[in-house]
Amino acid sequence: MKLWGSAWDGGSRAPLRLGLVVIVGLSQLTEAVQVNGQSQDPQHYPPTGALSRWLSDVPGAPWVLLMLLCVGLLGVARDQRPIAAGLWALGWAAVLSEWQTQIFGSPSRNAFFPGAVLFGWTLGQIWAASVRGSASREFRERLAEAGALGCLAAAYAGSALSKLISTGPAWADGAQVRALVLQQQPLADWTWLATLRDAVIENVELAVVVSVATLVIEGGAFLLLFGPRLRLLWGALLLGLHAAITLLNTMPYVGASLLLMLFCVPWRRAGTAATDDPPGRSLPVHVCVLLLCIVVAAWGLAPLGWSASLP
Repeated sequence: MKLWGSAWDGGSRAPLRLGLVVIVGLSQLTEAVQVNGQSQDPQHYPPTGALSRWLSDVPGAPWVLLMLLCVGLLGVARDQRPIAAGLWALGWAAVLSEWQTQIFGSPSRNAFFPGAVLFGWTLGQIWAASVRGSASREFRERLAEAGALGCLAAAYAGSALSKLISTGPAWADGAQVRALVLQQQPLADWTWLATLRDAVIENVELAVVVSVATLVIEGGAFLLLFGPRLRLLWGALLLGLHAAITLLNTMPYVGASLLLMLFCVPWRRAGTAATDDPPGRSLPVHVCVLLLCIVVAAWGLAPLGWSASLP
């Protein structure tokens, strides 16, 4: 089994890069719209930090932050100084996210996944530069894809871990899932959906199965890192989990779902690899382990509340 094997090996990753930029851009546009509305409604969203109080007095601040962010995304899309462009976009996205957190009380869930994957993409570019200096685009973006997948997997594994840290094994007893389904509204008033919702609420055994399945699917997201076939399988399971959450709780994780489709579906047949990256050659195991450790360490240092905001 090839670690980090990809359907994009041997071909251009431009569609992957452009798709990531579009998903990040749309998620940040949504966040800018939310922040703009919240910052103009201090009665319901009073600013709680110095950043939000200062930015609320600046006319059009959310749109200025979005435009600055898009400058970086344009550089990533065109693969012009991708490391600097990625870091620039991430920096302004962090400011927008912190503003959202200070006025709403939590960061945007839909903006988190695209930001994490862009961070992984940039981290892979940095890694390639440190290994080869003036590396080819094929080599740089192969490591960029690996970094993006590592952060995507870490986001889901971190979500499962936050559940276990906050409540322990008791999270699997079904009570949390039943309470969440009871508190939220279903996506529509379809008869079959109402029947399913009632079954989850009233049937303890079914709620336990759903709880355990959620932990297994999220916690097993590290399997995204092990070749196209496992990636497709586990990506489908995660998409199914998002579909269930959307149907039962009307909580659509659009950005995360789009990223799963972009990175997990083999949109092309793997071709012959570039000459500086021979066919069949996978990244060294110690490189993969070190990259994964970096991602895990970043999650460990992050506030627990950030992890708890994930699905």
